[in-house]
Amino acid sequence: MASQMEFGKLHHVGVAVHDLRQAAEGLCRLFGATIESQVYHDANQGVRLMFVNMGGLRYELLEPAANPSPLDSVLRRGISIYHAGYEVANMDARLAELLAKGATMVSPPKPAVAFGGRRVAFVMWHGLMVELIDTAA
Repeated sequence: MASQMEFGKLHHVGVAVHDLRQAAEGLCRLFGATIESQVYHDANQGVRLMFVNMGGLRYELLEPAANPSPLDSVLRRGISIYHAGYEVANMDARLAELLAKGATMVSPPKPAVAFGGRRVAFVMWHGLMVELIDTAA
């Protein structure tokens, strides 16, 4: 069994929201969260997003920015927290390993605006969505 150090470092927990600014303001007002980033529009992912930190845990707040959006089904079902994002070295090898072990590709590697063009990919395993963030530039 791989340890967390071998897999990658937790970067954030992804949270789907209907209104990005309203969600960020609420987290700041209610829980003392702090905004860590600007609002990014990622046309490749079909979302707008920003990062907030609450108690040492970084949340990626995401709202739909396309019609249809990959967030539509998540929001329709009332799900908010829906993925964990991990920074990984050698994304291609890690993806091949995960797929060989039974994970399902949800979104293949593509550049992400919020990570300076570094590639991200999403896999699913038994209802757990994991975002892989390539540590290579």
